[in-house]
Amino acid sequence: MQKRISIPTLLLTLVIIGCSRGGSYTFNKESKSASNYTKEANQRLYSELDFSDKSDFDSANKGFIATIETPIMSKDGTKVVYEPKKFSHLTKGDAPETVNPSLWRQSQLNSINGLFKVNEYIYQVRGIDLANVSFVKGRKGWIVIDPLTATETSRAALELINKHVERRPVTAVIFTHSHLDHFGGVYGVANKKDLNSGKVKVYAPVGFTHESVSENVIAGAAMSRRAEYMYARTLDFNIQGPIGTGLGNFVANGEYAIAKPTKVIDKDMRLVVDGVPIEFIYTPGAEAPTEMMAYFPRSNALCGAEIITHTMHNIQTLRGAQVRDSLAWSKHIQHALEKYGNADVLFSSHHWPTFGNENVVSFMSTQRDLYKFIHDQTVNRLNQGMTGTELADSIKLNPNIAKEFGNRGYYGSLSHNTRAVYDKYLGFFNGNPAELNPLPQVESAKKTIAYMGGDAKVLDLAVRDFKKGEYRYVAEVLNKLVYAQPENVKAKQLLADTYEQLAYQAENATWRNFYAQGAYELRNGVGAPASATASPAILAEMDTELLLDYLAVRVNSEKAKNKDISIELNVTDKKQRYYISLRNSVLTYSSKAPSKKQRELASSSDNKIEIKHAQLVELAMGAATFKQLNKRDDVSFNGDQNALNELSSSLDIFPKTFNIVTP
Repeated sequence: MQKRISIPTLLLTLVIIGCSRGGSYTFNKESKSASNYTKEANQRLYSELDFSDKSDFDSANKGFIATIETPIMSKDGTKVVYEPKKFSHLTKGDAPETVNPSLWRQSQLNSINGLFKVNEYIYQVRGIDLANVSFVKGRKGWIVIDPLTATETSRAALELINKHVERRPVTAVIFTHSHLDHFGGVYGVANKKDLNSGKVKVYAPVGFTHESVSENVIAGAAMSRRAEYMYARTLDFNIQGPIGTGLGNFVANGEYAIAKPTKVIDKDMRLVVDGVPIEFIYTPGAEAPTEMMAYFPRSNALCGAEIITHTMHNIQTLRGAQVRDSLAWSKHIQHALEKYGNADVLFSSHHWPTFGNENVVSFMSTQRDLYKFIHDQTVNRLNQGMTGTELADSIKLNPNIAKEFGNRGYYGSLSHNTRAVYDKYLGFFNGNPAELNPLPQVESAKKTIAYMGGDAKVLDLAVRDFKKGEYRYVAEVLNKLVYAQPENVKAKQLLADTYEQLAYQAENATWRNFYAQGAYELRNGVGAPASATASPAILAEMDTELLLDYLAVRVNSEKAKNKDISIELNVTDKKQRYYISLRNSVLTYSSKAPSKKQRELASSSDNKIEIKHAQLVELAMGAATFKQLNKRDDVSFNGDQNALNELSSSLDIFPKTFNIVTP
C-alpha cells in the first residue's frame, strides 16, 4: 500500500528542496553586506591582536606640523592628482563589518597625512602619495629622499615644508631604489636643467636608471593590467571596495619623470652631501633589484628605505615582477642592525617612524626574523615534498612575529610569499606528472563541469557551500564554471558575491583589491584601461638595448616565420650602431658588424636606417611603425623599402587591457 503524503508535508519538503538549489539564491549585480561567516572571521582578530595598543598611532602623529587641506591638482587644474582627506574621511571610527579590522587599523594609520618633524634635522611628508618624501636639513638647502610618484605631489610637499619650516633650495636628491613611487616626482623638487647640469646632485644605487625603466617594460602590458587589480585603480574607495594598499593609501595619478644619478652607490660607503655625513648601506636583490638604506650620524637616524616598513612586504608582487630574495632581505636587515643598532629613530620610505633605540632594535629584529622565517620554513617544507599550494596553507608565522602589527600581511601575504620562495627554488611545476602538461584553462573548465554533472548541479552545490561560508572552494569551482560558460549570468553573479566576501575578510589590502576588482568586472565587464605610468620623460631614459629587447618581444612568431631581414641601425644622437636581424622568428642584434659567413647566410645586408633615440622609443613601444617613421625628414633609410614593411608587419601591438576573471 502506497503511503499518502499530506499537502502541508509536501509543501514543506518542496521548500526544503528549493532552498538547497541555486534557484533559492538571490542572483543580482548588487554589492552584498558581510555574511555571518565573514563577521565571525573578522571578529576573531580582536582576540588575536592587541587593538588596545595605540603606540603606532602615537608615532604616526608625533611631530605633526601641518597638513594639506585641499586636493592636489594637475598643473592645468583639470584633474585631481591626489586627495589626502578622502582617506582620512573614509577610515574614521570603528572597523565596519565589511573590512578586516586589522587592515582597517592599518588604513587609518596610512591616512594620517601632512608634514611631520622626525628630529632636529629630518622631516617627512606622509599620506599625500603612496610613499613618503623625507627632507634632511643640509648646510645650504634641503636634501630630498624619495620625491614621491608625481611632480604635483612632490611639489606640494616641498611647498609645505618651505612654508611651515624654512624656505630653502633643494641641493640634493637621494633615490633609495628603482620603483616609480620613489623617483617619479623628481621634477616637483628640482627642474630638469638643474638636475642634468649637476647643480642639484642625485644619489642612487648602481643600476638605478636601467632597473627603473626596465621593470615594467618587457612584460609591461601584462603587469599594468594586473596592477589595476592590485591597486583597484578603476574602483571607488569605500567600505565595500578598496580602502588603500596596506603600504600607503594610493598611487598619485600625475606627471612622472626620472633623473640620472650624479653619484652611484655600489657598496657601503660614507659621503658628505651638502655638508651632511651620510653612510649609505647597499642592499641589492631584496625589495628592489637595486636599493640602499642610509644612516645619518649627526642625528643618529637610520633610513630604512623600503627594506624595513610596517608591513610584511612582497617577495613576489601580485602585479608581477621577478621573485625577490627573502634570505638576502633578512641579511640586509641583520647587517644594518650590526652597524647601526644604536639608532634612536628609524624612518622609512613608507609608513611612520619608529622612535627610541629599544623600539628600533625590537622592530628591526622582528622584521629580520619575518623574512628569514618565510625563507627557511618554505625551504624546509619543499624539502619534505610539499608543493607550493600545500606549504602556503600549512605555514603559520611564529606567534611572537605574528602578534606585531608591523609584521602582518597588509601588502605582502604569508600565503603568496611562501609560494614565491617555492617558485624561486623549484619553479612553477610541483613535480606531479598530472600537472606537467595540463589543458588550457577554458578547455579544462569545460571538461571539469561536464565531469561534475553539468552547470545546474555545480551551481546548486556552489550555492549550498556559499551559504556555509566555504568561499575559497566556491571561488575555485565557480571560476571553472565561468570559464566553461562565460555567458552564465548566475555563475558570474555568485562568483562576484563570493569574491566580495573574501575581500571583506582579507587582511591583505592587495588581496582585498584583487577580489573587489574581480567582483566588479564579473558584474560590469572590463572597464577602460588605466593610464600608463611610463611617461615620455621616463621612456627617454631607456637605453637602446632595452628598447631592442622590447622590440624583439613584440615579434609574432607566426607572422615572422618565413622572414629574413637584416638592418643596420644608427641611433644618430646617441652615436650608437646596431646590426639587427629577423630570422627564425627571432629578432637579434649586435653592436658588432656581422662576419662574412653571417652576411652570406643573410638574405640581404644593405638595409640601413638612421634614427634618433626618441623615434626608436616610439617604434619599440608601438607608438609608430617603421613605415610611419620613414616618412619623416629626420629619418633616413637606404635599402629595400619592403624590409621595413616586412619587419613592421611582424610586430604585435599589445592590448591595453584584457580579460582576467572571464575568458
